[in-house]
Amino acid sequence: MHEELFSQLLYMARQSDITITEVVGDANDPDVAFCKQRIINIHRNYKSNISLVIRLAHEITHINFSNPSYLYTFSPYIKNKEERITNERAVRIVAKLFYGDTPNEFRNWVDFMNEFNLPSWFEPLIKDAIYD
Repeated sequence: MHEELFSQLLYMARQSDITITEVVGDANDPDVAFCKQRIINIHRNYKSNISLVIRLAHEITHINFSNPSYLYTFSPYIKNKEERITNERAVRIVAKLFYGDTPNEFRNWVDFMNEFNLPSWFEPLIKDAIYD
């Protein structure tokens, strides 16, 4: 399931003229979005419990919606307004792909959080995003 979602995100990135490069590095090296160049470096072995699908959606969101002169590294935290908005948009993208035409009554925010290994501070974002 996650590989299919990952493939759909890669397609979305190509449609948005974003280049995805898979990199290998130290487990502490996060994913990086180079907004001005429209490049994302994805590190599959980055030591994050959060699903690669959410991480990629997060970086795509930075490139499509954030300040283009900035460089962003993956941050699951909701430390500032921009990261909160980016995480919310990323979750909405993944939820739309994950649930497709599934009626709201069959969607479950706890299952979604577990499926993508999301930390507890994502709960309010998830509750809002999956029922849109």
